[in-house]
Amino acid sequence: MARARSRRTASTHTFLDPFPKYLQIREILMRRIEREMCIGDQLPTEHALCQEFGVSRETVRDALSGLEADAIISRIPGQGTFVARLPPASRETRLTGLTEDFTRFKLDTEARLLAKGAVLPQAAVADVMAVPREEMVYRVFRLRFFERQPFALHEAFLPLDVGTRVARQELGKTSIVHVLRSTLRLDIWEDHQRIEAQAADTEVARLLDIGIGAPVLYIVRHFKVGNDRPIVLFRSHYRADRYYYTVKLAQSPSDMRAEARLANVSQPKNEAKPSATAVPGKIANPSAKNTAPAASTRRRLRASAG
Repeated sequence: MARARSRRTASTHTFLDPFPKYLQIREILMRRIEREMCIGDQLPTEHALCQEFGVSRETVRDALSGLEADAIISRIPGQGTFVARLPPASRETRLTGLTEDFTRFKLDTEARLLAKGAVLPQAAVADVMAVPREEMVYRVFRLRFFERQPFALHEAFLPLDVGTRVARQELGKTSIVHVLRSTLRLDIWEDHQRIEAQAADTEVARLLDIGIGAPVLYIVRHFKVGNDRPIVLFRSHYRADRYYYTVKLAQSPSDMRAEARLANVSQPKNEAKPSATAVPGKIANPSAKNTAPAASTRRRLRASAG
């Protein structure tokens, strides 16, 4: 019993305490006014806000009092609550974009090497890297800083022969993707990404200097090379208060025309009808040219789609 108690008291980690409900409601209302309302618009009644957020009237009043103190709203007895002025536009202070771009854009970022070496892969790693469980892979584990504050944890798994060459490089000031492309001259392309929200466990919280249970953005990236050989698997944890993820979905007219040309393969005008002996699923005219895009083109299309 004493041993268990000493383990509890020895821990220096602190759990993330959520904001009080009235502050959460205040923030929601602030963003709602900023994005959806105009000066003079009326807010819902206190009773309606109580029902919407499932809280007491006292909690709602505390939230509204903060907005009133900031002169965002004005409350007129017997008439209601109205927007008095719009909140100042919020300034985004977090980073976004690909990690390999941070150094290229000369941002104040560097990585500290925490561990490197050959390891036996976990089942999930072995599946992605297409290696048997008993075959070693090379692991590189780094903590990235931005403006001298912990920013992200990056764990990379590579084939043993490639990983040993990567580990000889100075990884504090550059990215593994840059080393693979520029130093090792490998024509790598990104095959897959997975992004999800997670709660920081004890190790992630300690290294990123956040509370246990604090939100982090977890991103998994798979890269391949050559004939679809897996070359690196990244597993990264980003502090949600210092990073957000963006995806550009809009296509330019030239991109759309290029895709249309690849998709709409024209057929010969005087194409002969297939004979009765033609085998389904095979090309009836063996002399016709193969119009499918080359493997390198397919890789580029997949990489740009990711």
